[in-house]
Amino acid sequence: MALEHDYFGLIEEQPGGGLYWSESVEVGDQYVDLSMSVPRGEGVSDEDLDIAAALLQALEGLDLRAREDMLSAVDDRESDVSVFVVQAVEEYGDGIEDLFVDHSGDLDVDLIRSLVLTRVAVHPSASSDTEAFVDLEFALDPDSSDLALLVSLSRSVTPVSITIVE
Repeated sequence: MALEHDYFGLIEEQPGGGLYWSESVEVGDQYVDLSMSVPRGEGVSDEDLDIAAALLQALEGLDLRAREDMLSAVDDRESDVSVFVVQAVEEYGDGIEDLFVDHSGDLDVDLIRSLVLTRVAVHPSASSDTEAFVDLEFALDPDSSDLALLVSLSRSVTPVSITIVE
């Protein structure tokens, strides 16, 4: 069963079931891969798709929100954000500052500001504030490293989790 939506257009059912849509868009001076998926057997309403579309159309604000959540997690030295910073410093050594877009003198802040948003995945069938409605993947240098952070936000754009992706 295919669905039609103003933003997503025709959303086709996948061979194994479920719905999937993807596109690459330019945000600022970079391309970001967008996707939307609904697993087989899970329903999705027009309202769910409208919320997903609104989030994708407001990517810059969503990006800013995710970075604020990462900065909030830096104070917890056990958090995945802190572990990510340590791993990035180990991987790039003294050359890490060459990747920074801003040099405030605060390593954590400069690193988070310099992360590149590479992928955004929306899950419109997620209905509670404990489920990831949108995942944003960030990398410091996506062309040379697989190290990334995944920020998951709920339908109401509250943090669900921040995890390292390797």
